[in-house]
Amino acid sequence: MTNTPLPTRGPGDVSVEYGDDRSDKEVFLQATGLQKNPDPNKPRHVLIYWVNATLSGGIEIWDITQLEPHGRWHQYHYPNTLKVDSIERTRNQTISLGVFTSEQREQLLEFAADVEYDELSTESRVWMHKLLAKMVEEKLISLCLFKIIREMVPLRST
Repeated sequence: MTNTPLPTRGPGDVSVEYGDDRSDKEVFLQATGLQKNPDPNKPRHVLIYWVNATLSGGIEIWDITQLEPHGRWHQYHYPNTLKVDSIERTRNQTISLGVFTSEQREQLLEFAADVEYDELSTESRVWMHKLLAKMVEEKLISLCLFKIIREMVPLRST
């Protein structure tokens, strides 16, 4: 049985100060580390983000979509706009999902909010697999890209 609570504002959210300007933006999937970990007991965390603004000192404002870990449980937060050091792009595997319009990003967020999950048993790769599958179904990304991501990260379906 799933227990999917309503999304809540993420801790540290700066969406009020740095909102989305509704322009077309490149959207990325990011997985922790530069390559997949062969140890199945150390799953990679995955998230989707786009950059809302670039500040001085290499700081970027990322609008982040993820099932966020909180110790032994997970939660989907939205809005979840955070200040992030741009070096995170080089520390982690980053894959472009393409350039999305504002309307497409809104669709992505609606799909993310609708992904069912259990706070205690669903981890981010399973949640992301469901989200990306819905994005393929609705033609936001290609099936080919989904298969590449599923293998590279790797993503789990259960």
